[in-house]
Amino acid sequence: MKLFYNIYFKGGCSRMKQLKFFLLAVFICFLGTTMKAEELDLLRAQKRLLPLPTKTETLYDEYFFFDSVNVIELPNADHKGLQMFIDENGPFKIDNNANKKLIVGTVADLYYCPELLEIAEEVPENEEGYILEVTNNRIVVLGRTTVGSYWGLKTLTQLLDDVEGVKVAVGTKVIDYPLIKYRGFQDDISRGPITNLAYMKQIIKIMSDLKLNVFSPYMELHVLEGVGKPGETFTVAEFKELVEFAKDYHVEIVPSIQTFGHNTIFLEIPEFAKFSNSPGSRSVQLDPTNPEVYTFLDEVIGKYVAVSTSEYIHINCDEVWELPYGKSGALAKEIGGTSEVYLNHLLKVIEIVKKHEKTAMFWGDMALNHPEIIERIPKDAIVVNWHYMESASIPNRLKPFQDAGLRQWGAPGLSNWMNLFPAYSHSFYNVKDYALQGVRFGTEGILVTSWDDDGETLFGPNWFGVAIASESAWKGGKTDISSLKKRFSKALLGIDQSKIGDAIQLLADTNVHSYIRYEKAGNTLFNLDPFTDLDHYNKRAGGPALVKVEERVMAILEDLKPTKNAFLLETLPFSANKSGVLGQKLIMNEKVIKLVNEAAETNNPELLLQAKAEIDAYIPLIDGVEKEFVRLWNVENKPYFLDIIQKRYQNQRTLLQKRSADLAKFAAMSKVPDVQTMGFPKIAR
Repeated sequence: MKLFYNIYFKGGCSRMKQLKFFLLAVFICFLGTTMKAEELDLLRAQKRLLPLPTKTETLYDEYFFFDSVNVIELPNADHKGLQMFIDENGPFKIDNNANKKLIVGTVADLYYCPELLEIAEEVPENEEGYILEVTNNRIVVLGRTTVGSYWGLKTLTQLLDDVEGVKVAVGTKVIDYPLIKYRGFQDDISRGPITNLAYMKQIIKIMSDLKLNVFSPYMELHVLEGVGKPGETFTVAEFKELVEFAKDYHVEIVPSIQTFGHNTIFLEIPEFAKFSNSPGSRSVQLDPTNPEVYTFLDEVIGKYVAVSTSEYIHINCDEVWELPYGKSGALAKEIGGTSEVYLNHLLKVIEIVKKHEKTAMFWGDMALNHPEIIERIPKDAIVVNWHYMESASIPNRLKPFQDAGLRQWGAPGLSNWMNLFPAYSHSFYNVKDYALQGVRFGTEGILVTSWDDDGETLFGPNWFGVAIASESAWKGGKTDISSLKKRFSKALLGIDQSKIGDAIQLLADTNVHSYIRYEKAGNTLFNLDPFTDLDHYNKRAGGPALVKVEERVMAILEDLKPTKNAFLLETLPFSANKSGVLGQKLIMNEKVIKLVNEAAETNNPELLLQAKAEIDAYIPLIDGVEKEFVRLWNVENKPYFLDIIQKRYQNQRTLLQKRSADLAKFAAMSKVPDVQTMGFPKIAR
């Protein structure tokens, strides 16, 4: 039921009594004998706020209850944001005559409530800045602008406690603003999963809860409307609906369209093969010598920017390694090298973007590889500076563009690609350091990237990465992973359960080399033939460790009862199970190889049958992983590409079933063949 409240207010914004200030001062002095006020502030804020605000005070042990509240919406408040706050956190009893008030507005509203002048003086100058103050009879959320008041309401939401009725601690005071203007997250919807619209909306809502304000769907040309088959694209209508939906959440949708390399699937479509840089081969790159390429890019860019409200469009143009070959290679010989070919293409696409009255963003890697072109890049374009490795090199990547007077965003990565679970032990520092250096070098934004290189990476494991993106960008890299893991649970799930952070850490650690004695517990390792791809299985000690991960994670998750956003945990059991099944695969691999070798040495066919039994016991585990994967895929994504991944599971089953049948055949022979004849590796003695 829709709730009604005051739209504006004249008078009634009473000052806090002088006695109140006196008692507060006495209380702070008392606390100072045992704990500094700022220490107490931090401890209390760490339990529930994400991102952690610039300044927080929570000094009283009494509460403001939302049992009967006069909600006062000043003219420049975020109306929809306030209504969402009430709808999502109520039911509240709204009473226009109640003594207790919730006042929401901006510093531009002081004409209607002049008694807020004093508190308004503390609102940061930043356009997203706000102040939140809770007294016995009043809550004030006052933003520098409408968006500031919206973020203030998001902070208030996180502070609410509903154990004994919806309440917030009296004495709470938050003064806050972001250190980086654009705080974004990129979702790859091109190389396998195309996230469905409903799940994208879930992403937008959680991003907004965490004060992220840019979402960028990465689209290679084959997923654009008019190119791919129906059901295999992210349509203009879907994009438009997402743009309109995101407005209410203060999230800007920046379309990201790949306009040079990374277009293999597109170029394999017969209709568009004419745009290939290397006809007759598996090309990844558009032909920069073909004028029709630019007519086509103008058309497809125009479709999406026509319904976009963002100032920006990301044109990508990264990793164009095919430049020395094919038609671009021939052109390079004519005009002075591959750097000139790249720059000419970049300039043409930037001009197309300008034609549509947008600002182009592009990846900075190729310009760093060809620094001679940096000074010639238009100053109104924005460099998106990506790097996923060691943090020490980030300044060296940012400085050349800063020296050239170019605007830029930093783009760290979640290290989720090809992994069973994102490598947060690494990516946390990649994101944090890009934010730290971003503040130092004056970057306008941070765009945290997730990628689906192998086509089967689900979004669900990325949720903690969204939290990392939020806090790092808001606070300019001033964050701590142990604190973040504790607050993730309370802020997003409504439960004070730090063990969730332990589960996330356990899964993230499956990517640590020393942990399983392999580069990473990835999808590639999961799908490999366990008996022939020995380069990847030369150390199998990680098997029991991965099984233990599953056991420990499932034990943590068993008793968790989130009060909100339970879907954020939905993929954790799957990731744990897949890790455990990979562990079982490594254990099975070692057992089978030992049994086969011993059988050959002793001519004992019974050992081959034992090896067969080990394989037969493992195969159903694959079935269980696949069944849950399909369910989660259909929750997050369109059906497109799922059949290809299911073939990978089937290939595993087929391979192992053949191995099992072969062992039965060898066991029936009069003499056990040698190990190599049976197709297994020989153990060195």
